[in-house]
Amino acid sequence: MTSSNPLRLALLGYGKMGRAVETAALERGHSIAAIIDPAQGEAYSDELARSGAQVAIDFTTGSAVIDNVREMASAGLDLVVGTTGWDDRVAEAHRIVKGSEIGMIHSPNFAIGVHIFRKVVELAASLVDQVGLYDVGVSESHHQQKLDTPSGTAIHIAEAILVRMRAKDDWEKGPPHGASDPGRLYVSSTRSGEIPGTHVVSFEGPLDRIYLKHEALDRSVFAQGAVIAAEWVHGRRGMFTIDDFFSGEG
Repeated sequence: MTSSNPLRLALLGYGKMGRAVETAALERGHSIAAIIDPAQGEAYSDELARSGAQVAIDFTTGSAVIDNVREMASAGLDLVVGTTGWDDRVAEAHRIVKGSEIGMIHSPNFAIGVHIFRKVVELAASLVDQVGLYDVGVSESHHQQKLDTPSGTAIHIAEAILVRMRAKDDWEKGPPHGASDPGRLYVSSTRSGEIPGTHVVSFEGPLDRIYLKHEALDRSVFAQGAVIAAEWVHGRRGMFTIDDFFSGEG
């Protein structure tokens, strides 16, 4: 599907995800005005401003995100951040964006199906909380190159479950060493091969179990969502999450 408002995009990071974003952007009728890959030692320069790029899409590393936000705010480019592993610095990014004229949207996962999946999980957790017979666990699997564990998506799902299940006080990496704590929600991770991304929530009862699963079949599902997010955030001001996109607010 081609966008009715073609954009000039800058790609921050040109690994597997960066290349997938490039393909998705071109398929939707956008153009790539600049490619900057910090992993190859490339730095930001006046060339970025001269490129005429309107929105940057970041799939770099968690340690690079804040510098990227600062650079895009200075250059006046709206920004989409799909990079994970920087949750502890979100407030810092918010301050940078608030003092600028750009719009920024961030999410650990831009696959549209993941957010439908999370809504289903939230409903299931609320129902299980009313019954009180089921325990809950979260597991995720990704490719060997993924640096952070658990995945940002798994953490967000776990946090959503905690809001809805009074029996769980907090989450931690699993499986536990020794006996499990019934007040903990365990989030386990697997890193193997080229798995794009799989997330499973299991509700374990004494006589039955319920499995909810989202499985990405190809990285292009994340890239497509990031490009759609770029279309949405362009021209907005402030910092947004994928929930703002789905609510239509902002």
